[in-house]
Amino acid sequence: MPVDWHVPLHLHHLIAQYGYMVVALFVGGESVGIPLPGETVLLTAAAFAGRGHLSIVGVIIASIAGIICGGSGGYWVGHTAGQKVVVRYGRWAGITPERLDHTRQFFARYGARAVMVGRFIPIVRILASIVAGISDMPFARFSAYNAIAGIVWSVFFGLLGFEFARDLPHLENRIGEAGIIALIVVGVALAGFLIWRHFRRNKILEGFTPPSPPAGPS
Repeated sequence: MPVDWHVPLHLHHLIAQYGYMVVALFVGGESVGIPLPGETVLLTAAAFAGRGHLSIVGVIIASIAGIICGGSGGYWVGHTAGQKVVVRYGRWAGITPERLDHTRQFFARYGARAVMVGRFIPIVRILASIVAGISDMPFARFSAYNAIAGIVWSVFFGLLGFEFARDLPHLENRIGEAGIIALIVVGVALAGFLIWRHFRRNKILEGFTPPSPPAGPS
């Protein structure tokens, strides 16, 4: 098959030779905290499926499996090692204090939902599972959010790559813009929800009259 995509040659050959395994390993490795091009690999493998060389269902399943396994691994790395150890030994994988602090601030703002929202933001996507473990988020809650995010992300980008198999370079250039727009939409929606909840809570408090204390003995 001719190489006519703007994809690194070694990735092209790896996907062509090993298919689903490469998708699972790259997406899973990225979820652990290693800065691998998981999104690019998923899009490229989905484009292969669009050209009839792979199954799009298999590509999406491999991506979801990688996210679930890799995310769980990253969680336990953060949970057992802690921030100091992760920063000290994670530099080789691109885990810097600045990136970790940025992701922690994101978690502090969005809570457990950061696992889902962060799946669509490159730096947060790489470090989300580690920060979840460092923050002692319950593993069951993390696993649920991580699985949902993995399914949505894998289906979304898998179908994009499948649909735009003939125009993958143009699609990759638009991914960054779409991610920014998605983040803005999520931020506005979340802000609107918090404002609504604030006014609703104040309205409830305004209409609440505390019961009178019982009369003492005369």
